[in-house]
Amino acid sequence: MNLNSRNADRVELRQRRRAENDARAARIMTAAARVFARRGVENATMEMIAREAKVAVGTIYLHFASRDEVYLNLCAERGTQLGAGYREVIARGLKPLDEIRALAQVYIEYLRESADPILISEPTPYFEIRKRLRRTSEIRAFDRGAKISTEVFRLFEGSVKRAFDAGVIADSLGPTGMTAAIWSILDGAFMVTRNREFIVRTTGFQPDGFIAKALDSYLQSVAAATRAGRRGRLTGMPRKGTAS
Repeated sequence: MNLNSRNADRVELRQRRRAENDARAARIMTAAARVFARRGVENATMEMIAREAKVAVGTIYLHFASRDEVYLNLCAERGTQLGAGYREVIARGLKPLDEIRALAQVYIEYLRESADPILISEPTPYFEIRKRLRRTSEIRAFDRGAKISTEVFRLFEGSVKRAFDAGVIADSLGPTGMTAAIWSILDGAFMVTRNREFIVRTTGFQPDGFIAKALDSYLQSVAAATRAGRRGRLTGMPRKGTAS
């Protein structure tokens, strides 16, 4: 076997081991998501995650230094998937409001998949976790997740800004504030409709499709106010040849 062949074999071996390690880390995070959903992040342990993943605890420590690092990597991975979904929507070149609605649908799917392991089970706010981190790998995972969250927000905000620039919507909150308002509506509507039986028995309201409808109601109201404001400005303009 010549030198080139041996080098190629080494490269292939490293690639195979890296792929195996990545696959194992992904399985561990999938198992951890189930544990976090059942027990909450603060009550979860590495031993619980190991049992769920059907691996030795020591195997988890080959990939993650702590439970917090597992959680932070899970948040980052889910955030990356959300961002990818947003980019696919933006690439379609939809009309401004249609694009916002499509982005919202991607976010709704994210909520359905990630609410229990990430959004609800963690009583400690994300940035509060940073205060207890000591290991370099934990801090690196935290910073990665924070960066991804900002990037994901900016993607949604960019679509809202395009709607502002097109004159479709206008609001004193501005694009950033309106993006935050949209996310609040989606999160709030999702939380309200999680317990379907309670909603139906208490209010008689059928919550099917309520999240998207709540957002659409908000967008229609803002768009209608924008049109009314534009008409008001036009009718209030002085005619040509008259004093202003």
